[in-house]
Amino acid sequence: MKKAIVAIIFVIWVHTGYAMDISVPDSATQNEFKDFVKEVGYALTFNPMAPAEPLNITGFDISLEVVATDISDSKGYWKTFIDGTDVDTFLPVPRLHVQKGLPMNIDIGAIYASVPDSNIKLWGIEAKWALLEGTVATPALALRGSYSQLSGVDDIDLNTMSADILVSKGLLMFTPYAGASVIRVSGSENNPDVDLDDENELLYKLLGGVQYSPFPLLILNLEVSFGEVMQYGIKGGLRF
Repeated sequence: MKKAIVAIIFVIWVHTGYAMDISVPDSATQNEFKDFVKEVGYALTFNPMAPAEPLNITGFDISLEVVATDISDSKGYWKTFIDGTDVDTFLPVPRLHVQKGLPMNIDIGAIYASVPDSNIKLWGIEAKWALLEGTVATPALALRGSYSQLSGVDDIDLNTMSADILVSKGLLMFTPYAGASVIRVSGSENNPDVDLDDENELLYKLLGGVQYSPFPLLILNLEVSFGEVMQYGIKGGLRF
């Protein structure tokens, strides 16, 4: 967790000021496009950033978060599709995340994201159902589905669909949680001078996190995802 905190702080305060526009050049190959779609899709997935326990019918969660993906910046496909001379180690995606509790232990939510100094924008929706609400003695268990859509990039259409299983258990001011996800990434190019096939990739990851509530209403989340690449997330906001 210490590594996650250090990485997040590093990304937020040092590495959010570089230009990173995505485009599809005439020289792009099918293999490069496949690898790029897979990794960008992973970075733009709608991460849970919340425990399994439901908000209940009167509940809201309004937060700002940053999810930073440790991309394979040394790989040639990043240099091919990024309109710039340098590619950073991390791709940070700042997000506005809103969730609302509904009856029957169902939560719905949405995100909007915009990467600074880039043409990368993102929106997404989610629905979560807590099979077990959780008690003082037992954990909460939830199933979650989400969809995210890349926008702002003229040359690429990309979306992700994910299914998650989450478990969490509150301990005083802390709520640790863990989960597993399967993600489908779909990408296609729109450059009239390039003829690349659409790509559809299936990805898997494990995740772990903790929600901390030092004061009523205030929350802070830290989350780490383990897959083909690492992700580190931090979230702060109001939950009531």
